[in-house]
Amino acid sequence: TKGNNSKNNAAPMSPQHIVQLVIQRKASYNLLFVMLCRAVKIPCVFIRGLAKSAAYEVGDRTVDKLGNSWTAVFVSGGWRFVFPLWAFSAIVGHSTGTWTLVESDGQGARETEAKSSGVTVANFNDYYFLTDPDEFIYTCFPHDSKWQLLAKPYTKQQFIDIANCEQAYFENHIQITTKLECLYKSENGVCDIGIKKANEEEFKHLYKLYFNHELSKTKLSKELQLDRYVAVMNNKSAVNFRIRFPGEGIYKMEIYGGSPTGFPLICSFRLDCNEGVSNVKPFPCNPESGFGPNLVTVSAGLEAESHKTGFINVKKNKNVNIRFNLNKHVQVQTVLVHNNIQEEVLSRHVNHKVKGQHLEVNVEVPQQGEYALQINTKPKGSSEPFKNACNYLLASEDMNKKKRFYENAAEKKARNELEGCLKSNDPESIQKAIDNFDQFDLDDKGKREKAERKKNFLVLQKELKEAIARRNVDVLETAIDNAKSSEFSSNLQNHITEAEQLLAELRKLKRFAHEVLQMKQSTISEIHSYKNPRPLAYDVMKATYFLLGEKEDHLQEWEQIQGLMRKSGKQGLLRRVRQFDTINVTENMVNSAAQLLRQYDEETATTASAGLGTFYKWASNVVGNMT
Repeated sequence: TKGNNSKNNAAPMSPQHIVQLVIQRKASYNLLFVMLCRAVKIPCVFIRGLAKSAAYEVGDRTVDKLGNSWTAVFVSGGWRFVFPLWAFSAIVGHSTGTWTLVESDGQGARETEAKSSGVTVANFNDYYFLTDPDEFIYTCFPHDSKWQLLAKPYTKQQFIDIANCEQAYFENHIQITTKLECLYKSENGVCDIGIKKANEEEFKHLYKLYFNHELSKTKLSKELQLDRYVAVMNNKSAVNFRIRFPGEGIYKMEIYGGSPTGFPLICSFRLDCNEGVSNVKPFPCNPESGFGPNLVTVSAGLEAESHKTGFINVKKNKNVNIRFNLNKHVQVQTVLVHNNIQEEVLSRHVNHKVKGQHLEVNVEVPQQGEYALQINTKPKGSSEPFKNACNYLLASEDMNKKKRFYENAAEKKARNELEGCLKSNDPESIQKAIDNFDQFDLDDKGKREKAERKKNFLVLQKELKEAIARRNVDVLETAIDNAKSSEFSSNLQNHITEAEQLLAELRKLKRFAHEVLQMKQSTISEIHSYKNPRPLAYDVMKATYFLLGEKEDHLQEWEQIQGLMRKSGKQGLLRRVRQFDTINVTENMVNSAAQLLRQYDEETATTASAGLGTFYKWASNVVGNMT
């Protein structure tokens, strides 16, 4: 209270007295915590050492000015750490003022931080109560190594070098897959940083790239935008950040995410580029979801079948075939991007084809270089704009690379398999041989193109045969369209003709069934309710059921027909008409139905009952179509 002051009656060095001193900022949280533990007989020690607090800059080589203190308590049979200062307070807004934000998750920026010592605020953080020693060592290094509480203590240099991992890194079970250090140095103007979740889950993430405008020897041009100098490469649950540097200097990379509730800071790295980088170019694009299949791809209804990582090594003037399974009905758009070649020119080097539940994208790069392939989708028939679903970074072969003039055993085997597959009629075996051959940098001597063409022909042929066997209108339409628009249309003409004839027949049957399927249940119930039907009603319904496959023994009496009309589900009358196919109808069935119907006409049947007229028309059409 306001009346409390240092003259209160609290005994010297009692917990109450220490609380007063903490309020007056004459004593530390550590001292208060030690006194409270000792007052209740909990073993507690005061530890001095180095702590990577707000004054620490990632990558600092000297840490001697980071002196701090914390405690260890003996609970549940072991020593654990408590850092009272960090558990009850935090510094907000601290900045050295030496960093300029140059890229934020794919967006170019030029935001220079203002220098600030920050503000200390009350903040309760239970992470610093009983912290695991394996995690605590990342930020706190005791002068006495036994108080690391580790079986194999860290050296001071290891403490300086270790990656700068934040609380969220440990709480969300993130792992660094590249070197576990806070300072990276570029190689050929590039750095790679990899992270993943320990449980193999995919997760959302953001990043920020900074440039140290005070400590760097060079300056970044104000006109230079760094919106395409970081590429996010997805590989299932793993993510690799490839950073290119447009100039020498000191950079900082911050990675956020991993949490289901937001984007906390996970880890940060200092990146030093001390080499000439005049040849380093930006990536062709920097898509929000990165390169390679990911959660966005799955949400769009695409499942990668062939290429499951973001990078593809391609060869000039050679086709790359990328395959997906489709789980949604979508329209697809494919775009090829290059830093110096117009999109209109590149459009002639990329195409795609949807075949049933499969998507194939074919790319042929026109010249050596680096390209980005963007695959966009939208719901089929939608007028909304396309949305990006997946991206790949394609790099053509290095034309200056020294080549060998011999083939090793694996390369010879791949070539022999490619040549051998030309005798196969199995498209999957041919594709396997092509994929195996593509792993090597070999001259295909024209055999790969032959194998690719034969595979494409066999796939189209197989699609037509399967569509004919399935007798499904949608499947037939797709197979016919794919075959007719291909270079093999003349070779497939017999299959196309057969498929088109079947499609015409199925469409006709669908048209015949339309009026029946539009009938209300009450109309069918009316026919069913007849107790003593006229011969017309009995004959029309008997003919109908003859065509649907019922045996004559089941149609002798009107009561038997009534029983059939009462059935529902798969045996329901309307459902059987909807699924009717002439493939199941014999000549005897047609003749029996025709004999029953020929004594009437459509007008007579319709005058007797609208429902009977509809069934008469359907049965007559089917009979007429088959005779």
